[in-house]
Amino acid sequence: MKDGSIVAINYTGKIVVSGEVFESTIEKKAIEAGIFNEKQKYEPMVVVVGEGDVLKGLDKALKEMKVGEQRKVEVKPEEGWGPRKPGNISVLPLQQFKKEKMQPFPGLVVEINGRQGKVQTVSGGRVRVDFNHPLAGKDLLYELKVERELVEPKEQVESLYKKYFYIVPEKERKLAIGKSEVEVTLSPRWSANLAPLKQLFSRIVTQHVKGFSKVRFVEEFVEEKKEERKGEMEEKAKGIGETQEGMEEKKGENAVKGTVPEKKRGAAKEEGKKAGERK
Repeated sequence: MKDGSIVAINYTGKIVVSGEVFESTIEKKAIEAGIFNEKQKYEPMVVVVGEGDVLKGLDKALKEMKVGEQRKVEVKPEEGWGPRKPGNISVLPLQQFKKEKMQPFPGLVVEINGRQGKVQTVSGGRVRVDFNHPLAGKDLLYELKVERELVEPKEQVESLYKKYFYIVPEKERKLAIGKSEVEVTLSPRWSANLAPLKQLFSRIVTQHVKGFSKVRFVEEFVEEKKEERKGEMEEKAKGIGETQEGMEEKKGENAVKGTVPEKKRGAAKEEGKKAGERK
């Protein structure tokens, strides 16, 4: 593969020392490893080689591979999630958590000032939180396969559109492909919040898809169906009956429930982001 090649890959990643599988694009392997997530769609991931869609170590390997090839790729921290940094470990006052109605305990995943970390210890009114990525400092082993290369321009555009805007409900997005330009329609409530993705999609398409030199974004209001409006009104009516005190208690409960650690996708995420970062 070369920089700019658009390929569909399957992979499974595990930690070398423990052998623990932490992510996979293959449903069977995710089930076998006990990390299956019913909300995740298991299918080959579309990657633009050289664009940082996957870890540096995997990107490097892809440039050496051919369609149909499968290999095991060992990824060192320097080409993975980086080394563990002592500076990413903080000691915070317990009171800070109590103000948010949270009861920290070792293993709890929390988000503070936009940073996600895991509670290590709670002692003497202080909470030690590790903000390093869970896979930082670890040697990783990936089973990587290049399933196919997307070469037809229309398919490339459609796959990139799906890759970058999958988060938007289908009824609130639309793709139109012309002779030399692409038009993406988004509802206003999504359009304003996706500026970085819109810029990335535009750059990738105009740089790496042959024959396309222009990407246009259009905002279009989508009227909700009566059933959807009715459901929303019922939810709002239900919420009116709650007292302020009850709402605060519920907020505190959700703050804790929403941060209990999972066995992980990967990224990742980030994750996932790795459509791009997790790999």
